[in-house]
Amino acid sequence: METIMVLIFFGLVAVMMAVTPYITRKTESFGVTIPEAAYLDPELKKLRKQYAAVIIVFSILLAAALFIAVSTSQLLQTGFALAVLVDIAGNFLIYLYFHRKMKAIKKTRNWAAGKKQAIIVDPKFRSQKLIFSNAWFLIHASVTAATFLMTWLCYGRIPDRIAMHYDFNGTPTDWVEKSYRTVFELPTVQLFLLILFIWLNTMIARSKQQLNAERPEASLEQNVRFRRRWSAFMIIAGLLLILLFFAIQLSFIVPVPIFLLSYGGMGAVLLIVAGAVVLSITTGQGGSRIRVGNGSVQGRFQYDDDAYWKLGVFYFNRNDPSLWVEKRFGSGWTLNFAHPAGWIILGLIILIPLLLGVFFS
Repeated sequence: METIMVLIFFGLVAVMMAVTPYITRKTESFGVTIPEAAYLDPELKKLRKQYAAVIIVFSILLAAALFIAVSTSQLLQTGFALAVLVDIAGNFLIYLYFHRKMKAIKKTRNWAAGKKQAIIVDPKFRSQKLIFSNAWFLIHASVTAATFLMTWLCYGRIPDRIAMHYDFNGTPTDWVEKSYRTVFELPTVQLFLLILFIWLNTMIARSKQQLNAERPEASLEQNVRFRRRWSAFMIIAGLLLILLFFAIQLSFIVPVPIFLLSYGGMGAVLLIVAGAVVLSITTGQGGSRIRVGNGSVQGRFQYDDDAYWKLGVFYFNRNDPSLWVEKRFGSGWTLNFAHPAGWIILGLIILIPLLLGVFFS
């Protein structure tokens, strides 16, 4: 059963990667700026199909290798971690191949000739309701506070030795002696997640405005809906994770079947991943797959800022004060790596979990 759930996880990731060229804005193709009309170009349509096919074949081969490795060695956790690393590296290399092909096509087509490049900005954009209120996180905060209080009041009922990690079969693999530091590890992680999700929700509202120069009014409505949908997803996903940690902490105090925690944990993660896949497919990057009115403007070409996108995925623009911008390939946001605060944020996201791990180890 555990192997099946892991394979489902890789299947969802494979689907997400395969459809990425179809959910990205139609003014971008494999990290390269194109006119929206070129999206239906036969050569580009063929390129997207080829990419999807390569990703699916690669994912099937990787899943088969993982299944064989687990069947012979039973090291599911080790195999899963290794497969994730291989999957990330393989998907990126496949993307780079198609990114370079796309750059070569653009060079020969010269789409921007005779068209005026434009950047569209709506001064009233920020006045609209772009996200759901952070007040929703009071629910998450209440669960987190309840976990802290429950742990404090029921400290005496917690066993002297606590199982902190389990394998996929629900067998404990790591034990620690009870102390106030060890029992408050999971509530502290909850608190970190609460702060993280509040910050992510706020970032969605403050990220750079990006409207389609060829369809400014339609893309404005799409972008507002895009942000609100991802805001709702952040709130729901955050609550699922915080509830999961509450359930694990509760198991230290009262008997809870380990298989319920194991399958419940994996089920929650799969539900979040599946939700992200469905949301990305139905919404598209910047809301590009949401159907609204047309209102196209002829003779305009989306401003070509390819020079600021390294390898089509890393944004580096010292002249842009924006800290967060929409991804070029995929759905969601990425950092402006030329912004000093970007490196500070990235460092904190990596450093804080590491410090928590060291402190509670």
